[in-house]
Amino acid sequence: MNRRHLALATVIVAVLAPLGGLLWFESGIRARQAQRPEVGALFPALPGLADGETLPGSPGRPRVVTFARAGCGNCDRTITALRRLARSEGPTFDLIAVVAGSDSPELDGDGIHAAIADPDGAVSRRFGVVHVPLVFLVDGQSRILAVTTGERPETAWRSFLESGPDAL
Repeated sequence: MNRRHLALATVIVAVLAPLGGLLWFESGIRARQAQRPEVGALFPALPGLADGETLPGSPGRPRVVTFARAGCGNCDRTITALRRLARSEGPTFDLIAVVAGSDSPELDGDGIHAAIADPDGAVSRRFGVVHVPLVFLVDGQSRILAVTTGERPETAWRSFLESGPDAL
């Protein structure tokens, strides 16, 4: 093999190997996202707060389920904004935060707010979480009304809660 062929083979490997790696990585992300429950589906049961039981439903009352990661500023601000809304609007919805990478999330359960520690991220993986914060709006019959990712201003969250998927 002459030098030109060797140089061409080196360039081809240098281009195709990273491209193959990216395609493999993206296929893994897409497979994980495919696990995410979709709008209109029933929201699967979450593990309990301390004893491994599932959380009780909120008959007739919507729930906001937020998947976050410990140390994520956007996640902290999202949870804080949603907590503020729950308090200012009265108990019109239940807020549940699943915090990956934490043994004891800072969000204390108080009847309206609940926190689920997800130290190894297993719960988040089961729900297809790739980007955080991931927020589900679930009606009183456990049907998913809307799903969104990312931080929003409090006014956008208020609109999201009032109008569902069309608000964002």
